[in-house]
Amino acid sequence: MKFTIQVMVPPYTYEDMDTAIKIIEAAMKRGHEVRLFLFSDAVLAANSQVKPIRIDRSIPKKLEELAEQGLRIEVCGICLDYRGVTQEMLIKGANASGLPELAELTMTSDIFVNLMA
Repeated sequence: MKFTIQVMVPPYTYEDMDTAIKIIEAAMKRGHEVRLFLFSDAVLAANSQVKPIRIDRSIPKKLEELAEQGLRIEVCGICLDYRGVTQEMLIKGANASGLPELAELTMTSDIFVNLMA
């Protein structure tokens, strides 16, 4: 089965990104193909320059680990530009893309989850 999860909120403001990560891990553990689309402020989750405090979790690092395990990560390019995040700042495995890729992900998904506060 193909899952696509779209997240639209900042990674450290709400628990939407944590929820997405838990869904991703569970689905991948069961052998499903999972794709993540980061839109709006959620693009900050793919910024490798994020420096969480020692006691906090590193969402970019976790996403990078999941990408190494097969998670496809698409990030809205216009949203990146608007927030000053460059291609060089993205975590490994994240691809700057756009709405055509989101449409393709949506149309080819068996399950689509949208997390937006």
